Amino acid sequence: MKPVSHAPARHAHVHPCHRRRADVPRWVLAPHWLGALAVGFVALLWLVLRSGTKPSRLTYPCQQSAFSLATVAFGAPLVGAVIAGRESVAAILRSGVNQVAGGMLAMLGLVLWAMASTDSSSTGSLLTPPADYRPDVFVVNDVRGVCPGRFGGVDDLITLMGAHGLKWHRSAATGATSGPEGLIDPDDVVIIKINGQWSERGGTNTDVLRGVIRRIVEHPDGFIGEVIVADNGQDRGDLNRLLNNAEDRGQSPQDVVNDFANEGWNVATQLWDLFRLTSVGEYSTGNMSNGYVVNPVLHPRTRIKVSYPKFRTLFDSYVSYKYGVWSPDTQSYDADRLVVINLPVLKTHRIYGVTASVKNHMGVVTQSLGTGSHNGVGQGGLGSVLADVRMPDLTILDCIWVQPDVSSGPAAPYAEATRRDQLLAGVDPVALDAWAAKFVLVPAVLEYGDPIDAQDPDDPASIFRQYLDRSMNELLLGGIVTTNDYNAVQLYQWWMDDEDRDGDVDLTDAGGFVSCWSGPDGSVDPLCAAFNSDCDGDVDLRDFAQFQLLFTGP
Repeated sequence: MKPVSHAPARHAHVHPCHRRRADVPRWVLAPHWLGALAVGFVALLWLVLRSGTKPSRLTYPCQQSAFSLATVAFGAPLVGAVIAGRESVAAILRSGVNQVAGGMLAMLGLVLWAMASTDSSSTGSLLTPPADYRPDVFVVNDVRGVCPGRFGGVDDLITLMGAHGLKWHRSAATGATSGPEGLIDPDDVVIIKINGQWSERGGTNTDVLRGVIRRIVEHPDGFIGEVIVADNGQDRGDLNRLLNNAEDRGQSPQDVVNDFANEGWNVATQLWDLFRLTSVGEYSTGNMSNGYVVNPVLHPRTRIKVSYPKFRTLFDSYVSYKYGVWSPDTQSYDADRLVVINLPVLKTHRIYGVTASVKNHMGVVTQSLGTGSHNGVGQGGLGSVLADVRMPDLTILDCIWVQPDVSSGPAAPYAEATRRDQLLAGVDPVALDAWAAKFVLVPAVLEYGDPIDAQDPDDPASIFRQYLDRSMNELLLGGIVTTNDYNAVQLYQWWMDDEDRDGDVDLTDAGGFVSCWSGPDGSVDPLCAAFNSDCDGDVDLRDFAQFQLLFTGP
């Protein structure tokens, strides 16, 4: 039993209006909590009155600030109260009236959060893609894996593209993968925009990265340019992780880059996280610092401030992601010398449904410096970036491993990822995402046993379709032709052993296999790579067994 105190009570003469009721916990009427609650109530009232019947106003900066203030005001006291008076809270919650009131408050918070997070009316009516537009999508199935110093699936993808008019190297010498209209000149600065924010299967496959770099430096005219492997992980980027997406899980993007640098090529990494908080002007204004150029004006539809990086490379080139390579001598930009290859990995995303070609540009912008970039994804904000800054010259979508778990994407632990062994490529990132979601990701999600509500490419109300459609709208408004219709694509598929790239493995390919036969101790011509399924440098009985499995006939 506690000893009884006979000391006089403190504050004996208290005004009746300020006297605490014995049955109310002290923390409920504490002045600082009352003040916070009052401010929160005013902010909430202002938010409702100013937004009125137009939910789109909830995305305005002032409304967003009021929403945050109300959340903090009502949320922080509640958390503090629970900590300070757990027993009293339990007693209060046992009251039926208070349970109903608490439930209504929680529901109000959820409704306001949902209204602020999604806005179906912010962009108005969407433009319709041209009916006759048919973007090319290239698909390599059952990809050949790691070969010494390269990746078989990338070799096959580039060969497939070249067979249908999209040449990899720009050269006067026309070949299977090169020609005057090719993508990459010998002296270009090539940015490979990977996903470097996540470990394990969440990041771009570094075997695929190696394959892409190998094909860049194998320019028929001799490559003397630069390759920059880059990303902005928004303070979570790491290009030298211990756990990576590769056959050798210890192989980081930095390891791949180091191997090429040791061969003498100008290949480096660039982590844009390092200057994501630095606002700079363009080189043309005299600003030579690394940083982000941020449009000071909110985009009228997507409510973001468009941003992009500019930086000096390890090899002393000055690169503006928007304008190209800057020459201090001529005081001018060379837009054609900058090539951007977008290299994302296909995954679910617990907020936006799908992360792939379009969403990978969240690693181009900065979400700091007041840009509102991540919240703006749902309004098509990355479409604004693509339209106002730069479209990638090519997107190669890594679908070797994909993340089908809708609750944990975009993180992709080894145990959750599923192997699909596909590589996709195209110039239109919106069309590529629509096709990949329909025919690669959704089947994986269904096999995993999860619902596809957020990922459904056939439902215009799905979260994925909303941000994809609004991104498409921004591109169309910017004069860039694109489509969200996966049925509109011109599809070119390749399977291992399909030597002539006609979409089947038939007697024509069998004739090619015979002519490429070398036996276990031989070596094969590079033109026979399609039949070297195990990447061991020969075409033998092991490769024939694979050929039999894939044989389809005409």
